[in-house]
Amino acid sequence: MKPGATGSASESATRLRASGLLGGLLGDLTAGAVSTLVMLCYAMSLGTMIFSADLARYAELGVPTALVSCIVTALVIALTSSMRVNIGGPDSNATAFLAGVAAGVASSVRADGGSPQTLLLTVLIAIALCSVLTGIVLYAIGSSRRSRSLQFLPYPVVGGFLAGTGYLLLAGAFRVMTGESPRWQSLALLAHLHWLAWTPALFVGLLTTLLTRGRQHIAALPLVLVCGVVLFYLLLHLAGLSIDDARNMGLLLPRVKLHLIPDLRVPAPLAHSAVDWPAITAHLPETLVVTSASAITILMNATAIGAVTGEDVDLNREMRAAGLANIASGLLGGMVGYQSYNRSMLNARAGATSRMAAVFAALACLVALTAFPDLVALFPVPVLVGLQLFLGLRLLLQWLVGAYARLNWYEYALVPGILAVVVFYGVVAGVLAGIVAACVMFALLYGRVSCVRMEFDATTRTSTVERSIEDTARLRERGAQVCGMCLQGFLFFGTANSLLQRVRERLNMHDKPPARYIVLDFAATNGMDASVSIAFVKLRQLCASSGADLVLTALPARSRSLLVKTGTLNLRIHEFATLDAGLEWIEDTLLEANTSSRDVNEQDFHATLAPHFTASALQKLSACLDVRDLDAGAPLFLRGEPGDALYIVERGRVAVSLPLPDGRLVRLRSFGPGTVVGEMAVYTQTPRSADVIAEAPTRVRRLALPTLLALEREDPVTAQQFHRFLIKAIAARLATADEALRAAY
Repeated sequence: MKPGATGSASESATRLRASGLLGGLLGDLTAGAVSTLVMLCYAMSLGTMIFSADLARYAELGVPTALVSCIVTALVIALTSSMRVNIGGPDSNATAFLAGVAAGVASSVRADGGSPQTLLLTVLIAIALCSVLTGIVLYAIGSSRRSRSLQFLPYPVVGGFLAGTGYLLLAGAFRVMTGESPRWQSLALLAHLHWLAWTPALFVGLLTTLLTRGRQHIAALPLVLVCGVVLFYLLLHLAGLSIDDARNMGLLLPRVKLHLIPDLRVPAPLAHSAVDWPAITAHLPETLVVTSASAITILMNATAIGAVTGEDVDLNREMRAAGLANIASGLLGGMVGYQSYNRSMLNARAGATSRMAAVFAALACLVALTAFPDLVALFPVPVLVGLQLFLGLRLLLQWLVGAYARLNWYEYALVPGILAVVVFYGVVAGVLAGIVAACVMFALLYGRVSCVRMEFDATTRTSTVERSIEDTARLRERGAQVCGMCLQGFLFFGTANSLLQRVRERLNMHDKPPARYIVLDFAATNGMDASVSIAFVKLRQLCASSGADLVLTALPARSRSLLVKTGTLNLRIHEFATLDAGLEWIEDTLLEANTSSRDVNEQDFHATLAPHFTASALQKLSACLDVRDLDAGAPLFLRGEPGDALYIVERGRVAVSLPLPDGRLVRLRSFGPGTVVGEMAVYTQTPRSADVIAEAPTRVRRLALPTLLALEREDPVTAQQFHRFLIKAIAARLATADEALRAAY
């Protein structure tokens, strides 16, 4: 390699990095410039909508209120969001509800006899407090990592909520143009509007809606807004009107000196005015609606932005970012704002590569407002109304037309239903209708999901206790007397009643033996509500009338606490910590019905083996067996020891346990009278794979491997019968396992 080769390669890499950085910076500046225009238009349009109708005389404060939010929210979200191209600001969804809050507060102040200064100051304080309250709630949601819980809100309910938002945006546009709220009587005011008031608005609203129905081009919205402004001034010239005439007609934004510091934005007379706090308190529910709309929209916007850009989205971080942005905006007198899907996508498609694009856009808005405030006053109000029409029409088309093909008829019916409630009864009533609809839909849809994960009886699901061949056969004969169900999910009144009905049907079956035990396993459940306790009272009464015992196993701590508080567990219900413990108790109870069998098993070891051996073979085998007595807790053998003998349990019980690294033992299986343990290590000639510990005072019969080999040489007939006995025991064990697998699949 030549001496200068390394240096040349390093210089080339440096030039490439510099070129990439320069290209990225140019892309960010271009995207920021495009975003600045759109952000200013959104802020002016939404600020105008809040201060419309009865508040129209204070419109000079509406635009600054929105622009403060635009600058602060965009800057904070750009620096704290989990996505690089995110741009925040005032959004149509929350603003549509915020306009209702402002109008409601103003009406309450008038009803209380407040002065115009009190009215204006109270409205400004209400808007700022709404931002701060929204910011605190959003930050709390993000900090508690509960953001994804909002995704459980039913999709049609969200659709109805957003369709109602679309109507409120159209109603806001109507108020800006006519000064009146939309009613049947006020529709006639449209006919008296000057044609300059509605022609550019319709042009911008309809053209933007058409151009953005499919994949939105980055230049579509800015181009339409520029064309709208040009069209307005062209029509103004053709009408022979001056700019002052247009401003007097309300077609241009009022001249206002814009400042960021709140005390400079508020006129001096307001500093000595009182705030009508009761009016603000009376409209607190509507303020919470703004907060709810913000949280839902952030979730939807952030998820959509991440899906399109391919970036990983941290929803909790997005909530915290929006929370901080709204707290800062509210403290500076701004309105609610958060992540915007349209502006973020426009930013990304315009060439943004980093957070600098959004930061540049926010700072550019600040410079435009402080250095060129007169330019803002030249912006046509009809163009801003057209932007509101576009936002409202888009939501209505999306949820009243587009959702029809995506939803079932009963789901789609919720969308126009909630919309109708918002139109005729107001925002709060619409939100309450949505909550009720969500509850009803949850009950109807989730109630149809079975809470029973698996059904079993004593033949398909047994405890981990290994029993003798005879006892296993008896349990299989009585298996249908057990009706077991493994439950899943969250239990509420709908699933509890369906469970009660299934148990009733089983108890009333005449083609099966009567059920003596109803077993409900809660290991896979994650909670229950109070109504479930009522269902269990009915279930216990049903079981008592049928002579069946109710057995509950693996109750979660919270569910058990609820049943204890309601007194349900005091109704002679059998409860066990695990399903295995419950099945073991049931099996022992079923076998106790045959008392003579139990007495033979405990008192006469030879009677247990007699069905499997001839008398002479049993006598010879008994002579080969050594008796060994164990106290409770004493080891029969330990893991890793050589497999030099097998054992037949005469009485008591031993447990096969697996030691864990933390010193605890996990019981894998228990062996009772008449069973064989330790045979696998003997046959495979491998070390013991687990510990075997006596669970109670136990007696076993030991058959050493050398003795077994000698028996095979000297008495093949007895050895053959012994091997056949082991095969029967293993076959019974495998049959039980096979039944359990069939039931599971």
